[in-house]
Amino acid sequence: MRKLIKNYLKDPLATIAINTTIFIMGCLFFGTLATIGIVSTFVRDYKNPPTDIRHQHIKQHSDEQLKYNEMIKLLDSINSKLE
Repeated sequence: MRKLIKNYLKDPLATIAINTTIFIMGCLFFGTLATIGIVSTFVRDYKNPPTDIRHQHIKQHSDEQLKYNEMIKLLDSINSKLE
C-alpha cells in the first residue's frame, strides 16, 4: 500500500490525471443530484401547485367571522327567550 502511494506521488502527470478525473466525476455526480432535485421540485409543483398561504389565511378569518356572527345571533336568541 505504501509503495503504491509512493509511486502515485512520484509521477506528477499521473497524479494530476487521477485527481482531475476524481474531481470531474465528483462534479458530475453532485451536478446530477442537483439537477434531479430541481426537476423533481418543478414536477411536484406542476402536479400539485402550492396554494397561496395569504389567501388561505384571509379565507380562514372570514370563515371565523361568519361563525362568530352566527354564535352571537344564537346567543341573542337564547337571551331573548330567557327574558
